[in-house]
Amino acid sequence: MMIPAIRIKGVSKTYRIYSKPTDRLKQILFPNQKYYQEFTALQPITLDIGAGETVGIIGRNGSGKSTLLQMIAGTLTPTTGHIEVNGRVAALLELGSGFNPEFTGRENVYLNASILGISKQEIDDRFDDILRFADIGDFIDQPVKTYSSGMYVRLAFAVSINVNPDILIVDEALAVGDGRFQLKCFEKIKAMKEAGTTILVVSHDLQTIRQICDKAVLIDRGKMLNYGSPNDVVNHYTKILFSNLPEEQSQPSPEQDSRSGESKFAGANSYDDQASSSKEYRYGNQMGIIERYAVLNNNGEDVRSLTTCEEATVKFQVKALRRVEKPIFAMTIKNIKGLEVYGSNTYFQNIEFKPMEAGEVAEISFRQHMRLIPGDYYISLGFVEMVDGNIIPLDRRYDVIELKILPFAQDKSFGVANLQSEIKIEYPSQVEASCYG
Repeated sequence: MMIPAIRIKGVSKTYRIYSKPTDRLKQILFPNQKYYQEFTALQPITLDIGAGETVGIIGRNGSGKSTLLQMIAGTLTPTTGHIEVNGRVAALLELGSGFNPEFTGRENVYLNASILGISKQEIDDRFDDILRFADIGDFIDQPVKTYSSGMYVRLAFAVSINVNPDILIVDEALAVGDGRFQLKCFEKIKAMKEAGTTILVVSHDLQTIRQICDKAVLIDRGKMLNYGSPNDVVNHYTKILFSNLPEEQSQPSPEQDSRSGESKFAGANSYDDQASSSKEYRYGNQMGIIERYAVLNNNGEDVRSLTTCEEATVKFQVKALRRVEKPIFAMTIKNIKGLEVYGSNTYFQNIEFKPMEAGEVAEISFRQHMRLIPGDYYISLGFVEMVDGNIIPLDRRYDVIELKILPFAQDKSFGVANLQSEIKIEYPSQVEASCYG
């Protein structure tokens, strides 16, 4: 049996909150009395993370994500339970943690390396790689207190990835760098992943979680709510984020079929009575419902496969169960890895709000050329309303339609979008340089 890279068993963290400094002294002098209040940042969590897995940890601010990472990294002690870590850990937690602001960048590189158990000779051998990746030039010999936040994180990340860790922990640090640096980081993380490094990532960028992670963990108010495929966990998190419901009500309702994900809302059938996608994740306050849906080709036929770049209409019918002052209708298309390749709604396209009365039915159509590379895709539909600038979900049906895009002729182009390049080759006897500027 393979030993997990990280084994978390019954781990929790509770802090003592003192209203004034003297209460700390009183607690020491009179241990049988209580001069503090308890705050549970993390409720007991049990989780195994396999060697070589890339796991994303998501949740709202203050949910306990960073607390969990700090305990795994060993900078925080659990209140209960224990954590077993198998391998060398490199952690990039809070910006600049582990750096002495009075030391130069060069001195901090060697300081951090020694903390991680790396010899001076090893760092001497890797120093040029660290400096090249950080790309801070002569600032390497300046005190880090003079660095910008971007320079700070570039150097910290460069050290973390160049000590050959078995486990890399990254907490929101990538959000600080510019686009060029973030791209370089993602490429490096991809290479480390392929080399078998176990990676834990905390990020509010849900696309990043979907793209690079094998699994994801959802934590809310200190409690682990979900652990599984990134797409499913992100869907669950999105529901919490926009539902404005208490945590205990943010789980899929008992009315939802656990096997198919198809909710038992009244009238929730497609135009041709087909079942919804087995991956559907549905939620909302049910004050409005998406009753029917279809993908229509140019002949008006409801289909579940289309040829790349073929024109198609995504059509769905909604019903308001009470007055909806500012309704918004939305559609999103994701690929099989959960990457959102296209999304739009009536609000983004500046379509004027038209109130719906209780019992009123509306039919919405999104017509477009499906300029997608052949593969499997999922279509999500949304019926929401805007109230005082906030989005209130009435009925959201994530991944409700599974759609297959087929290749055209012998085209084997790759990527996400099909731009239908027209390739032209000429062999003129002379080519004037001026043609190319």
